[in-house]
Amino acid sequence: MRTIITVIFTLLCCGSVVAQELEDDYRLYKIDAVEFQDRIIETDTTIFYRVAHARRDLYDEVTAYRFSHVDFARRGHYYTDRKATLNGLEVRHANLSVMRRLGLSERGYAGLAHGRYHVGGAVGMDEFTTMDGVPISGVNVGAFLSGKGYLGGMRATIDAMMRRGWSATFHVAARGGDDLYVKGVYNNSVDAGLRIAKTFESGAAFSLVALATVGDKGLRSGSTDEAFTLVGDNLYNPAWGYQAGKERTSRRRMDAVPFVAATYLMPIGNTTQMTLSLGGDYGHRKYSTLGWYDAMTPRPDNYRYMPSYYSSVDVAASVANEWRAANSDYTQLRWDDMYAQNGMSSSGAVYAMDDRVERIAQGQFVADFRTTLVDDVSLRYGLRMEYSSSRNYKQMVDLMGATHLNNIDYYLMDDDSFSHSLSNNLRDADLTVREGDRFSYDYDLRRRSVLAYVALEYTSSRWQVEADVQAGRAAMLRYGYFEKQLYPGSASYGRSNVMQFNPYTVRAAVGYYVSPRHHLRVGALWSEQLPEVRNMFLNPQYNNRVVDNPSLERIMATEFEYKYSSEKADVILTAYYNSVRNQRQTMRMYDDLSRSYSDVDISRLGMVSYGVELASEVRFSSSLRASFSAAAGRYVYAENPLVTIYADTDNSVISNHSTSYMGGCYIGGAPQVSASAEITYLTYRGWAASVGVQLAALRYVDPSVLRRTERVAIQGSSSEEIFQRFISQRRLPDAVTMDTSLSRWFNIGRSRLSLTLSVRNLLDSRDIVYGGYESSRIRNYRSGAQRIYLPQDDVLTYAYPRTYYAVVSWKF
Repeated sequence: MRTIITVIFTLLCCGSVVAQELEDDYRLYKIDAVEFQDRIIETDTTIFYRVAHARRDLYDEVTAYRFSHVDFARRGHYYTDRKATLNGLEVRHANLSVMRRLGLSERGYAGLAHGRYHVGGAVGMDEFTTMDGVPISGVNVGAFLSGKGYLGGMRATIDAMMRRGWSATFHVAARGGDDLYVKGVYNNSVDAGLRIAKTFESGAAFSLVALATVGDKGLRSGSTDEAFTLVGDNLYNPAWGYQAGKERTSRRRMDAVPFVAATYLMPIGNTTQMTLSLGGDYGHRKYSTLGWYDAMTPRPDNYRYMPSYYSSVDVAASVANEWRAANSDYTQLRWDDMYAQNGMSSSGAVYAMDDRVERIAQGQFVADFRTTLVDDVSLRYGLRMEYSSSRNYKQMVDLMGATHLNNIDYYLMDDDSFSHSLSNNLRDADLTVREGDRFSYDYDLRRRSVLAYVALEYTSSRWQVEADVQAGRAAMLRYGYFEKQLYPGSASYGRSNVMQFNPYTVRAAVGYYVSPRHHLRVGALWSEQLPEVRNMFLNPQYNNRVVDNPSLERIMATEFEYKYSSEKADVILTAYYNSVRNQRQTMRMYDDLSRSYSDVDISRLGMVSYGVELASEVRFSSSLRASFSAAAGRYVYAENPLVTIYADTDNSVISNHSTSYMGGCYIGGAPQVSASAEITYLTYRGWAASVGVQLAALRYVDPSVLRRTERVAIQGSSSEEIFQRFISQRRLPDAVTMDTSLSRWFNIGRSRLSLTLSVRNLLDSRDIVYGGYESSRIRNYRSGAQRIYLPQDDVLTYAYPRTYYAVVSWKF
């Protein structure tokens, strides 16, 4: 069995885990930082209209941390599709919680509404800036207990106003410990941030922001219905086991990618303001997983080890009994056995722990100018430049008792035609791998781009008209550091062909205030945007071959928004349509029909999302208020993509342009219907309490493109019933949860002590499916003289039961 199965599984599962952690961190921030303020709506004046033009993403504010019990892709797009910027520089989502703790000004923009730097896209953005004031001097320290993902932690934030216009903010937080609900899950991490700013008498301003999140996390893996049912635990995690009587996990993620940005703002004359921002990331991300080399997979819930695999009724019953008895020799990884097999091997390790490392180096520069032409018209224009490098390699972490591993292609050992081309790197005569060595693959994906933009804004008392255009030039390439014997010379080593693209975006929007309380806005966008670099290569791990006809992704979006504002309520209703076409995806996998490892090129992928969104805040009194959200839409794959499968050994075509029946399949992780409501009671004597309920309905697992191809679904199906199993998509149960929180704070002189207890999933629902995906692998067995093909079981992850968050903070 092969290491590649683990790689694919890891990549597919990581997104869900990260999403849950991000939501939890954001909720912790919101619990501790929220301040309740009365809002006063001014009368119908010109001043009011100009203030009211400021936008907000009310839906995101209302729902940002309410749906973490399910995989929640707003409008059919995951949160990673929503860009985040700091003074125009794009930042990783892992840095958002640190920027919030530093007190940076934040504004969310929904859909087509963009911020001051006009970053293109149709799924909104989060914009942070250091130019809107500084926090008041003070110190805020706190401690928190969680139990979900980690046990607890401590944090401290210091704000200081200094002489000559300087100010500084420093934040540090540490969390650690094991998850109390899922074995094998832990989080030991440190977040740190520094913000330094200075204002000059000339009106100029300077800021420096440094962010770092360094963590080591144990992750959980999804599994199948069969495994969850047998063990009787929906939080079952197959990724850990016992070694010498101690728990050890096989899935770890380590992250250390610091970010630094410097910004200088300066007025030029009386009509122009210039902002220059320079920054970037440099660091690494690592995913540790088990590798097995010419050996059976150690994963305990592999379909070959489950009762359903065995044709003998007695054997199946015996295995099922061991699972029900929670015998760890069956249900968990057997570390001691793997060490023993390594000890008996005369040719090196057959099991080992390795890191899939990504070294990130990214630099950005933004020069932004805003010129007021007349009182109501302004022109914004500028330049964005970016260079990014993503170096990827596999590094040996633990040989598990063996002295070495042979750096060869184990997939070819039994191949009669290619077993003479086993070397992964012809430029290294030493084929032995020891701990700390790089092996298997080593390559760099590079991208550079320059983008110019211009935007015209007209703002009057009632009208707001925007039109902007962005256009640029981008180049992508792969640089190989290993020369693979299968693809000698420039086919794998050195620089690939350089792909050139010309991305652009055209956007226009018109807003009108019918009255101080009623506002209408309509917008449209057309864009051709850059694809992911890795999807432009047939197999980026060790092949310089570019896919046929690389091209840009096409995006078309329209949006209509109605906003109501009064002293008692804010309501925003949005109708939207978003189409993404011409997407591309490449992957490496085992092809069960040809029984060979292959490279897969999926072209003509497209998705369509349309629907309505409603968000509201209602202020019944100074002490009682509520917030509501509702969304209904259709998020589907728009057409049938084409799938071409190449032999992994020589790029010969196994299957050419096989149609995949994806059209009409629902986008996984995107509830077609969702709603939430929360009511909050606040007394000015230091008490606050809230209760909320959430619904996520019409949810589906993420569909597999490969198992829906004509080649598999038609040729591999021996009956109409099996054909329907290949092309049908599983609907997940609707999910309803309730959350509550209680806060008490005490004013002690000039300081404040705050205590908060938050309970999530108050009703302790234990059968909520967080999310899932279809396996691309296919089961096959013989029935008489006929070979029967069936799709493998879907992989699911369940939400946590009732969880608690306790926060104690002291601000002075």
